[in-house]
This record gives sequence, structure tokens and C-alpha cells, in this order.
Amino acid sequence: MKTVALLLLCAFAAAAQERARVDLADEADLHFEMGTERFRAHDYRSALEHFLLSNRLVPNRNVVFDIAETFAQLKAYPDAYRYYIQALEQETDEKERARIEKAIARVTASVAVLRVRTEPPGATLYIDRKDLGARGSSPSVLAFAPGKYQVLAELPGYEPASSAPIDAKLGSDIDV
Repeated sequence: MKTVALLLLCAFAAAAQERARVDLADEADLHFEMGTERFRAHDYRSALEHFLLSNRLVPNRNVVFDIAETFAQLKAYPDAYRYYIQALEQETDEKERARIEKAIARVTASVAVLRVRTEPPGATLYIDRKDLGARGSSPSVLAFAPGKYQVLAELPGYEPASSAPIDAKLGSDIDV
């Protein structure tokens, strides 16, 4: 009897989890549609909010590209560049990759690119201060507004490392 009750409980729990996944997909789709509608109406801030929420609910490489396009419309070029790079990393179709590469080329002159590599790879990267949060792991391509930056790298089992201050200028492409 206890076994039957336990099996029924597990079945109900599995069904509830599946329903929750479907609900998330429905909600993500709704936010994607709302984002598309707001983008077409040139309400880019609202579009961005909906695209980000859609992607947070159910990650989707197509939505990542739309996020990048929206950041570009807002002239937030470092953010656009970052999301274009993410879209490129996720895309397998050659035609789509070419389209993303063209979009990256459009914003490259409006950002300073830092190509960060560590030996060994896999270090967690921070810019200027750890308390601002990680910016990914090495190797990584990062984009910024012009300014001075310092890259901090941490990898368990190794001493923390930091770059010399970097004077990043628009259109620059710097190996760190």
C-alpha cells in the first residue's frame, strides 16, 4: 500500500513539473510576442524588458539575437556586442552565423573589445572589482565603452591575477 501511494505521489509530482515547464514556455512565448510588438512600435526599452524575460524563462538563441538588436537600437553597443557574441556562439546555421557576424561588424567601431585569455583557461573574469560580479570565464571576448579597465582573473588552485590598466578606445581590439 505504501509503495502504491509513493508511486502515485511521484507520478503527480512529475506531472506537475511537466505542467510548470509548459507554463514557462507559454509565458516565454507571450513575452517574446510582446517584445516583438514593442520593437516594431520602436518602444525599444519595453521590447528589451520582454525579450530579456522571455530568454530568462526559456533560453533561446533567436531571442538572444533579438536582445542584441534591441540593445543596438538603444545605442547600448557594449551590451549589443555581448549578446551578438552569445548568439554567434549558439548558432549552427551558416547563413544565420553570417547575419550575426555582419551585426557584430556594425557595432564593433562603437565599442572597445578586450580578448581575454588565461593560462590555463577557465578562470573567472571580473572587470575592475569582484563585487560587480563575474563577466564570464576565459577565454572570452568582452566589449566596453571607452575608458580604463583592469581585468581580474581567478581560478581555484591558482593565485589571483590582474592585468595592467587597459586604456580602451572605441574601435580598439586588445588582447589581454
